[in-house]
Order: sequence, then structure tokens, then C-alpha cells
Amino acid sequence: MARDFAEFSRTLNANRTVSMRQARKCRPKLAAIHVGLATMSDTLSNIGIDLEIIGWLCVTEVANTASGTVPQDDSKKRWKNWRQRTIFTFLMIGGFFTFIALGPLSIMLMVLCLQVMIYREVISLSSVPKKERDLPWSRAMNVYFLGCLEYYLYGQNIHRALKRHPWLEAHLQPVFAHHTFISFSMYLLGFVWFVSTLRKGYYRFQMGQFAWTHMALALVVMQSQFMIENIFEGIFWFFLPIALVIVNDIFAYVFGFFFGRHQLIELSPKKTWEGYIGGGLTTMVFGFVFTALLSDWKFMVCAPPNLHMTVFSDVQCDVNPVFVPRDYRVPSAVTALLSAVLHKTITTVTIRPVQFHSLAISAFASLIAPFGGFFASGVKRAFNIKDFGNSIPGHGGVTDRFDCQFIMAAFSHTYFTSFIKLSTVTVGAVFSSFLVLNPEKQIELYHSIQEYLQTSGSVASIVSPIS
Repeated sequence: MARDFAEFSRTLNANRTVSMRQARKCRPKLAAIHVGLATMSDTLSNIGIDLEIIGWLCVTEVANTASGTVPQDDSKKRWKNWRQRTIFTFLMIGGFFTFIALGPLSIMLMVLCLQVMIYREVISLSSVPKKERDLPWSRAMNVYFLGCLEYYLYGQNIHRALKRHPWLEAHLQPVFAHHTFISFSMYLLGFVWFVSTLRKGYYRFQMGQFAWTHMALALVVMQSQFMIENIFEGIFWFFLPIALVIVNDIFAYVFGFFFGRHQLIELSPKKTWEGYIGGGLTTMVFGFVFTALLSDWKFMVCAPPNLHMTVFSDVQCDVNPVFVPRDYRVPSAVTALLSAVLHKTITTVTIRPVQFHSLAISAFASLIAPFGGFFASGVKRAFNIKDFGNSIPGHGGVTDRFDCQFIMAAFSHTYFTSFIKLSTVTVGAVFSSFLVLNPEKQIELYHSIQEYLQTSGSVASIVSPIS
């Protein structure tokens, strides 16, 4: 070769148009080229390929990147990806609003489909077709364990929904009473099935598949189940956290696309500090304002009376006090400042308490939820893939778009139950407890309630009392 690698490295460091730090970025590439082409020096000389030429191409690339110069082809590709990503973003948002409008049952089916699609993408990462051909039941067991967990989780949700239909719940009570035991028995059957299929020479692979399956179930299915839990507290608590993550993702991309200069984290090279901060501030403002707009809509804030409720249903309920506007006194220093600037004295402001809660949820969506995406990026780096799939043009796979949503759903549900949820006893919950009692106890409870109501004057008499 015209120059050996050591000499060229010194030339790189002496180059005046590229800094020492930038020049070092080319060294790994040059080292790989030098090792790979060392045995081809004669051929390279004959056809005119020179390590120096290759090196200066790398230097030019680094210099262009540092100066903000982007090759024309890359610029066109970048804008094409921008247009494609924008179009499918609005299509997904439109579909999301459609499912919301169709009510709780539609949303639950949407979440179920997302769980299955994401679980499939995550499981496929550990797939080794050559070995799986010798283990024909491998994929079937992945599906079976998913079915066991879905039966357990959705069985609980169905039981909760049927509490509003006492007659139907009474007929299914034996199934619901032993739901946990049935679910666990199904899992044990799968466990015995797995152990019985262990084959010599594949132990490590099969154990790895078993562990990967359970990790996918825990991180994907169980975390996304919090979305369903949020629905039963009111569609607001399902919709707001997802909307905040979407808004943060969109504006982090926008700010990063136009202003991004400083890389945020090595796991995800396209994420920038400008996008992270800009997206975060935008999300906080959006959350505070958007919460106020939704708070008067009872379709959103009321717990669903039934699963077939839609946006056109006439929903009535006693709303949670956090949605009721309250007057807050403005600190005197702030009043004086506003008076000087606006020439208007403001001593009180009317704000809904839920708007303050939305700031906390927005902060999590901006600061912590993105690390769910960074974790997904780490998984992709570990498996050397760009995306989890290609089902959404411009975005990658379903997992690439919902990687932040799972941890967001878990946080929002935990936050709601810790700081917002009211401790109430519903008629459905009492009736479920009544059904568990044996007939003698049920009659005893009936007479106790009858006696109390007559004594308190709530009712004059009970027609046809049970003896």
C-alpha cells in the first residue's frame, strides 16, 4: 500500500481541517479496512485503491458532519422519511381517536391486538429457525403462555364488567370464584409441557427461550394491562398518559430535527438534548391545557357504566373532586408583577386540581418515559437490528412506537391509585360478596338489611319477605 496505517494516522492528526477528536472517529474504520485488506495490497495497487484515499473519504465525512453539511442524497432521504413518518403519525392518531370514540370495549380490543403484535415482535428476536426446526413445539409454547396470561388478566376485567349485570354474574360465579386457580393450573400445564420437551444438546437454548418468553410477558403484557385498569377508572386516565407520550415523541422529533446538535444518549444516536428539552416543555404545557379541556366531558372523566358505552352515549356520574374547578390565591409578589406588566390586578385564579396532577404525569412522560424507548434501543443494539419490524412505514415495528407506553401506563395507574382514587364501595362489589355466601347466610343478610331499612324509615315495608 502507498502508506501504512501508522503513517496515515499521523497524517490524520496533522490535518488542519479536521480536529484531533474528529480524526479519531475515522481510526476504527481505517483499522478494520487495514486488517481486512492487508493481504490484497498488490491487487489494490494494480487497481489504484489507496488507504489514503479511503481515509480522506472518512475525514471528509467527519468534517461535513461537524460543519452541518449534509450530502444531497442524504438530505432527500431525510426529508422523504420525514414526510412518510408524518403521514403515518397522523393516520395512527386518527385511528387512536376512532377507537377512543367507540368506547371501552373497542379500546380493550385495541390493547389486546397491540399486546399480541408487540409480544410477537419481541419473541421473534430470540428466534433461531435452525434450532426451532428440531424443536417443533417451541413457538406453540410461546403462544400458549401468552394465552394463559391473557386469560388470567382479561378474566378479571370481564368479572369487573359483569358486576353491573348481576344475573349473568350469578350464573358465571363458579368460574369467577376459582378464576385464579384455573389460571394457575393452566400455567402449570404449560410448565410441565416445557419440561417434557427438553432435549439433550438444546438445554441452554430452550432455557434461554423460556426466560425470554417470561421476560416478554412481564414487560409487554403485564405492563400494558395497566392501560385496561385505567379504562375502568375513566377513559381520561387511559387517554391522557398515551396522548402525553405521543405529544412528547412528536415534538422531541420536531425539535431534534430542526435544532438538534448535541447527542443525548449513545444508545439512541438520533436523540438530542434539544429534542429532549423542547419536547418536555411542550408536553408540560399541552398536559396542563388539554386536561382542562377534557375535564368537563363526562364521557372521559366518568367510570364507564358498561363496556358498550360510546362517545354518543349520555353518560352521567358524580365526578371525582379533582375535576371540579377551585379558586387559588395568587402570591402577592406574583400579583404585583402581573399588575405591573398587564396593568391588571389578579388575586385569584380558577384551576382544576387535576391540572396540577397532569403536570406531574407530564413530567414523567417527558423525563422518564423516554427511557423506555432507550431501553428498547438497547435491545435493538444487542440484537443488531434497526427496528423491531416494518409494519408501520417511517416508524418501524409496533414496538418501536409503543416502547414508552408500557412504563407510562404503569406509572399513571400507580399515581392515580396513590393520589387521586377515592375509596368507594359499589353495589356491584357488595353483590359479588353476597354471591359468595351460602344460601343460609344470604337469607340472614337479607333479613338484616330488611330490618335496618324498616328501622331507619328508609322503606315502610318489604313486600313478600323471605322466611
